[in-house]
Amino acid sequence: MMRSTWRPNLRTRITIAVVAVAVGVAATTAGALVWNARSIILESKQEAIYDVLRFETKVAVESLPDSPDPTDLMLAAEQFSVPAVLINLRTGESGGPLPIGEVPQYLRDALGDGLGVSAYERSSRYGYLEFTAGLAVYDREGNDPIAAFGVFNMQGQQDEIDRLVNLGALIGAAFVVAAALIGLLVGRQLGRPLQQLVEVADGLGDRERPPVKDTDYPDVNAVLDAMRHSAERLDTTIEQLEQSEATARQLVADVAHELRTPLASLVAVSEIPADTEAATVQDRQAAGGIAARSATHLAALTNDILEMSRFDSGKSEVSARWIDLEELWREIIELRQWEGVTFTLSGEPIVKTDIVRVKLILTNLVTNALRHGAAPVDVTVDVTDAGMAIAVADAGPGVAPEHVEQVFNRFYKASAARANSESSGLGLAIVRENARVLGGDAWLSQESGTVFQVTLPAQR
Repeated sequence: MMRSTWRPNLRTRITIAVVAVAVGVAATTAGALVWNARSIILESKQEAIYDVLRFETKVAVESLPDSPDPTDLMLAAEQFSVPAVLINLRTGESGGPLPIGEVPQYLRDALGDGLGVSAYERSSRYGYLEFTAGLAVYDREGNDPIAAFGVFNMQGQQDEIDRLVNLGALIGAAFVVAAALIGLLVGRQLGRPLQQLVEVADGLGDRERPPVKDTDYPDVNAVLDAMRHSAERLDTTIEQLEQSEATARQLVADVAHELRTPLASLVAVSEIPADTEAATVQDRQAAGGIAARSATHLAALTNDILEMSRFDSGKSEVSARWIDLEELWREIIELRQWEGVTFTLSGEPIVKTDIVRVKLILTNLVTNALRHGAAPVDVTVDVTDAGMAIAVADAGPGVAPEHVEQVFNRFYKASAARANSESSGLGLAIVRENARVLGGDAWLSQESGTVFQVTLPAQR
């Protein structure tokens, strides 16, 4: 079983960081202050001790004979205010209340070699701070040089230093506590907008927009702005998905509706050959005609649906090449054998475009005009340097104003006047999609009759 690793949150990490910095600063500052204060206290006391030692040594040495013996040294050392010992540096003899063994040898050597006139040592004895000070007197006009050592109690200074240490520790602890409180406050202040970001992020799943009001933190505001943009893009994506889903459902329903009539016809005519004795020649001919028309309708519907699926999948590609519009129209007429359709070309007939898409646009527009409108149908193509404009006008009853904006929708049939069971309802939708693939558009104008218009920019 794996142990869960504790990971502090941002607030805790900020608090820990602030406290760590505070501890470091407090320890460094307090240590430096205490050390400096200690040095000042001890040095000032030591200077006072040497002042006393010089005075008392001078008095004691003046009472000594030229070559003092241990008794003379003992009597003179007893005049000191602290335990002291006097040493004849020439003979090495000593005397005084302070045992010579309690004076470190290196201090005696420091004065005995004649290289120095003073030496000292700070030491702790029985838990008390002591200062052992030594002073040498060489200028005795030919008499034996004398060294004096005294032991001075510095416990008062040590107590003062201890009080400073305790005060520094107390101030440092207070500083650390204050820093911890500041860290908690800063962590809370920073954690609040972060918590707001968490709530905003949670709300994005429910399509809740981030609040418009910014915080006092520019970095957090930048994240909020990014979330607002993300929410807008998410809403747009969701709306597109919902629209695509609705379109898909509508497509399934429309396809099922369009398939119902030809399939029903095929089912009906398929029952006629089952009773060959009852079926007449005319019945079988009629059934064959109905089956042929239904199969043709199904094939056309399937082709139109496949064409629309290519638009939806984004796989439509433009294959532009130079073509002759007049020759293209002749091919369409030979294939379709339309009657009552006129073609007028204005401008240069040689253009660069996608011949398949232009052919499909012209075919669907004329088929729509003949099927839902009425002859004569006039096809006009105007070619300029900017591109071409196609207009297809018919003499039909027109489209009701409330249906004008919807005639290019898939499977849309405006009215009974334009309804026909052989129509898939995709012809005009395919026209508009092809026009947009080529960079143009298609629309219906009824200012002077029913005119379907398409504009296609020139292909470079």
